[in-house]
Amino acid sequence: MNHTLKTLLSKKVLTHILASMLLEFGPVLLFLFSYEHFHVYESTVILMVATIISTIVTYRVQKRIPYVALYVAGITLIFGAMTLHSHKVKFIQIRDTLYDITAALTLLAGLRFHTRFLELAFGAVIPMSIRAWNKLTYLWIGFFIFLAVNNEFARHYLSLDNWFVMKSVAVCATVVFGMFALYISYEEKANV
Repeated sequence: MNHTLKTLLSKKVLTHILASMLLEFGPVLLFLFSYEHFHVYESTVILMVATIISTIVTYRVQKRIPYVALYVAGITLIFGAMTLHSHKVKFIQIRDTLYDITAALTLLAGLRFHTRFLELAFGAVIPMSIRAWNKLTYLWIGFFIFLAVNNEFARHYLSLDNWFVMKSVAVCATVVFGMFALYISYEEKANV
């Protein structure tokens, strides 16, 4: 096994990535699975409650204010409430586009001001060069823009059932993309 793969598949890295994915995708997965058994509005309530729980758990695990989780909880609660109040599913769908665009813009702003947010989140377990973090950040910016455009297309042109299928595929694609992007970006940090 090559050095890059060995580093990325270490127990410490995999544990950190899996815990992060569970906290981030757990509420979305519950939302997707619950739609199979409940109405979209009940699934929206499940998403809202699960997001609050995930944010609290993130705070307890990280022992600091989880700004990203708070932002996700905020937009989920706002757009979830708008969905429930208006009985218009478009609001919970727009939440995804807003999240993806905001994530892309935040990463781009971070690069502009020499703050690599991905390094802040994962640098303790994945020591990489600055060039590697920049490359990984650009890949994620592009992917978030792709997800936002894809979501808007699906929201406008697909049925709700097909939007949920697309959303499920997007979650799987995000996990695969994340591992692939990390693999092709990985460059060991030089020992100083």
